Amino acid sequence: MTTDSIQVTAEEIAQFRAELADNPQALADLDMIDRCDGDLEYAAIRLVRRSNIDIVRAEGESFWQQAITQARQLICHDHIRQDIAPNILGGLVGLFITSGNPILEVVATTLAIYIVKKRLDNFCS
Repeated sequence: MTTDSIQVTAEEIAQFRAELADNPQALADLDMIDRCDGDLEYAAIRLVRRSNIDIVRAEGESFWQQAITQARQLICHDHIRQDIAPNILGGLVGLFITSGNPILEVVATTLAIYIVKKRLDNFCS
């Protein structure tokens, strides 16, 4: 686990389920997070392995760190942040799922939760 990994509790997972109740992919991802004892990085790795997509990692950068970097490049623009502000968690999941980036699509929920836990402004600074 890297220093950028975050654990979520069973209570938080239940709260995320309520917030994302209308998103079947997010609910399935939350099941994986739950099976990984709330470890977002481990859950993301398992989701990628399950999806059978090839990951090309930058030298010296873990898959998780690469996904975080790609997410930062996508969302850390004022107009994007304003668009997702009313429903940050759902907005991020939806943005990642529709991003056209296969990595972000597969780990959409884990990344969105990570960003919400870090706080969007902190994540983008």
